[in-house]
Amino acid sequence: MIPILYESGFVSIQTLWIFVVAAVLISSYLVIERLKRARANFTLLVEHSTFILIWSLIGARIVFFVTHGDTYLPGFDLRTLFNLFTIWDQGLSLYGAVLGGGITLLYILKKNEENLSKWADALMVPLLVALGIGTLGSFLGGYAYGTPTDLPWGVLYESFNVKYTVPVHPVQLYEFILIGLILGGKRFLRKKTSWFEREGNSALYFAGSYSLSAFLLEFLRGDDTLLILGLRLPQIGFFILTLLFGFLIWKRFKHPHHGSHETL
Repeated sequence: MIPILYESGFVSIQTLWIFVVAAVLISSYLVIERLKRARANFTLLVEHSTFILIWSLIGARIVFFVTHGDTYLPGFDLRTLFNLFTIWDQGLSLYGAVLGGGITLLYILKKNEENLSKWADALMVPLLVALGIGTLGSFLGGYAYGTPTDLPWGVLYESFNVKYTVPVHPVQLYEFILIGLILGGKRFLRKKTSWFEREGNSALYFAGSYSLSAFLLEFLRGDDTLLILGLRLPQIGFFILTLLFGFLIWKRFKHPHHGSHETL
C-alpha cells in the first residue's frame, strides 16, 4: 500500500493524515449545510470548534493509548507519561476522537438547551462520511488491518505497521462498503416508511446500523488491541452500543407517535 504519500529530506507526509484532514474538511462542510437545513444553531458549533477539536484529539490519544497497553504500558514510569503526549507516532483512535468530540458537543448542546434529536439527525451522515474517508486512509496506510485470509481479495502489506507477512482481510474496505450500504439503506427505507419523519429516528438508524456492522467486523480485525476475557475491547463496546441502540429503536417502533419532540 502507500503509507507515505510524499517524502523528501526531513519532510514526510503520511497518507493517513491526508485522509484525516480530508475527512475533517468534507464532514465539516456537510455538518454546516445539514445544520442550516435543519434550522439548528450551527454558529454554536463554529464558536466552540477549537474546544471540540482539542477534546477530540485528547480522546483520540487516550483511547489509542489505553487500547494498545502492550506497547505503551509495559511499566508505569515517567517515560509512560511522556509517550502519552507523543502524538506524532500516529497513535490516534478515530473512535476516541468521536467519543471525545461527541461528549464535548453534548455538553455544549445541553448547556445551551438545544434539541439533541435535531442535532443528532444532522450530524450522523457527516460522521459516517468522515469514518468512511478515514477507513480508506487506514487501508492505504496499513492501519486497522484484518486477519490472514486465503480469499482472492486478500491484501498483502509490506509495512512495519502490519504484523502479518501473508494476505489479510481488507476490513477497512469492508467497512467503507458497509457505510455506503447504511447510507443508501436510509434512502431506500425512507421511501417505504414514515418512521424516519420523527426527530431522532434517523440518528438511531445510523448509529445502530454502524454499531452492529463494526461489532461484526471486529471478528476479522487483526491489529493488536486490549483484550478482555479474550474479546477485543472495541468489540465489547460496539456490542453494548448495538444493544442500546437496538432497544431504543424497538422502543420507538413500539410507540411511534409518543413524544415526537423529545430529545434522544
